[in-house]
Amino acid sequence: MNRLKKGIGIVGSTTIDKIIGEDHSFLKLGGVTTYAGITYRRHGIPAFIISNIAELNLEVMAKLHAEDIMIFSDKSDFTTYFVNYDRSDNRYQELLQQAGPIKIDQIQAIFNSVDGLHLGPLHPLDIERGALKSLLNSNLKIFLDVQGYTRKVKNQKVYRSVSVQMAAGLTLAHIVKANETEFTAILASFQMTLAELMDRFKIEEFVVTLGDKGGFVQKQSGETFHYDAALIKTTVDPTGAGDVFFAAYIVSRLANQKDIPDACIYAAEIAARQVEGRYITPDFLALSEIHEKFKHQNANPWPRPD
Repeated sequence: MNRLKKGIGIVGSTTIDKIIGEDHSFLKLGGVTTYAGITYRRHGIPAFIISNIAELNLEVMAKLHAEDIMIFSDKSDFTTYFVNYDRSDNRYQELLQQAGPIKIDQIQAIFNSVDGLHLGPLHPLDIERGALKSLLNSNLKIFLDVQGYTRKVKNQKVYRSVSVQMAAGLTLAHIVKANETEFTAILASFQMTLAELMDRFKIEEFVVTLGDKGGFVQKQSGETFHYDAALIKTTVDPTGAGDVFFAAYIVSRLANQKDIPDACIYAAEIAARQVEGRYITPDFLALSEIHEKFKHQNANPWPRPD
């Protein structure tokens, strides 16, 4: 039985991401809401994005509407705006603009339209603290991507740190996803094994992605399933692959009722297509109209990080 028949809400910042490389710079659409939202919709699951986007960023909304995604946005002066500095010996991230925090009434507006919520905060204040507490009273299945709760922002620079919001997020979640770095940071912060963490927060499944090493899923019973990464012929852009993997995994597990090994194999294949640029394509994600607004920012392409 399809347990996502009504639909799913994806909660978190939809972002403008500026990528500055060795000899190039470009803007693209980003955020868990984008990658997961499009993945759900392309699998026939009604998708509702709860994300604060500035009214002037019409191109962002137009791209999501083109995928038949509903957007529930509160008034915000800004759209969340990240800059990713990416070269071999100097990789770091800045958060230059933050949309207003997502509030509980925005999420409650879709309660009757969805079977589950995919929480994808990109920084600790992305979702209002009170909203997390209020979700404890819902009967929805909740899936958490922890990435935003393993970051802190200081003077616009993004650093690795487990947020105090992490416990609230884990308390809500039935299925949790982390990459290798995030997973290690969480266990170190809570001083627990994964089994102990899952028992404390009553997590049903914990998904850990390990890039080209594949990954694993552990159940609350302790049973663990390892999976291999799918073959990638040509790497175009790995951005969003983890978000695509998690959404495809949820679809496979809840909508298609697949067992964990089969769900992992399927999700790994979809994620590989994302890395190859053949799933959500670079052309679709590229933001052109917004470029004029931001082109004078970060005139020094390689500012020295703190």
